[in-house]
Amino acid sequence: MQPVITRRIAIVAAGSSLPPPGGSARVFFSSSVPSSRPSLPSTTPQPLSQPKQTPPFPPRQPRRAFSLSAPFRQEATFESPPPSPPPPKKDNNLPPSGVSPLPSRSLISLSGPDAAKFLRGIITNELPTSASTARYAAFLSAQGRILYDAIIYLDPRASPDQAARYLVEVSTPEAANLVKHLKRYKLRSKCDISLLAHEEASVFAVWGNPEARPEQSDSVRYYSDPRVPGWERGLVFGKGLDVTGLSLLPEETYHLVRYSAGVAEGQGEIIKDGGLPHESNMDLLGGVDFRKGCYVGQELTIRTEHRGVVRKRILPAVVYTASAGSPPTSLRYEEGDLAGRVEPGSNVTVVGKKGRPVGKWLGGRGNLGLVLGRLEKMTDLKLPGEGAEGVGMGYKEGDEFEVEVKGGEGEKVRVKAFVPAWLREKLEEKMEKKGRRE
Repeated sequence: MQPVITRRIAIVAAGSSLPPPGGSARVFFSSSVPSSRPSLPSTTPQPLSQPKQTPPFPPRQPRRAFSLSAPFRQEATFESPPPSPPPPKKDNNLPPSGVSPLPSRSLISLSGPDAAKFLRGIITNELPTSASTARYAAFLSAQGRILYDAIIYLDPRASPDQAARYLVEVSTPEAANLVKHLKRYKLRSKCDISLLAHEEASVFAVWGNPEARPEQSDSVRYYSDPRVPGWERGLVFGKGLDVTGLSLLPEETYHLVRYSAGVAEGQGEIIKDGGLPHESNMDLLGGVDFRKGCYVGQELTIRTEHRGVVRKRILPAVVYTASAGSPPTSLRYEEGDLAGRVEPGSNVTVVGKKGRPVGKWLGGRGNLGLVLGRLEKMTDLKLPGEGAEGVGMGYKEGDEFEVEVKGGEGEKVRVKAFVPAWLREKLEEKMEKKGRRE
């Protein structure tokens, strides 16, 4: 009986886009259809592969996950994907969006032909150039310590034929002091400096994507908050804020949202004439331009950036009692005034251990607040040059920290510091860049 090739081979070769499961095409033997090949003179059967012919199959495709139980020439069966994991628990329970007036913030106006040159020489950042953006910056002492943190805007009320006018947003309790500071450096600069009353100009905060917000107009202007993506600042000129149909949140809510993000604001939290821009995270929040020309306090700031190791930074923290059992695992807000019972500037120490403080409490509301903590003691962050692998020395998993409450006659509460994802990511990027330069 002569070996023959059935028509089934031709159909598979011509019509299939993939070889059958199992690899290459299969050859069938049948006596029903005579082969067109001539009879071979030898009595020894010759392999069908001589002469060698390559069937016109397409290139072999990458292996796919077929069901082993599928019958021959049936449609392939793919494995079902694993079930989705449960959604992660939210890190905090604060409003994801909102609008809050900020009476704790005031505006200072600078105008005149020399306003830009004068202001540029005493802040850590460049000046804004867009009508919708702002710049985060600090006024430093000659020793490089922060005197005032500020957000700087272009004044939209300036006419096109005038020199640029600027608005400096600062903490209300320190606004008058900043005006005096500016006038001290003014000398012969042609620049007018004035503190605006809240009836003339005020500030409100927007975060997330609130359903209703004040409409932008000549009296209401919006600027991107330079510190946190998704945050905005609103400026109101005169009594132009129409609150009809708006659900404004109290300023307290804005501060809680800010604490949970680890963003300090004002001299109640950024120690006046004591904090460094790096310790206050201004280098990571876009508050320092390291390519900028000379300004007051620049030398220490630049040296810290390129040669120093920043051991302390501002971190978000949760206050809890020892009776709560285990430390909190997230920055979830709880009502009460536990954080308010702690005096700003109080030392944070390790529970059950003697030694120097590992941090300083800066302020808070409810159970949330900010702490200036030593990274190698209070966190698992890696610092360059610490230990064989750069691991911070002294931090131990399970360590708890405490701070004394005011008027408590030795009573203490526990403090748990957290490293926000944005802070960890930016620090890792910074360390990687330093490693490439070295």
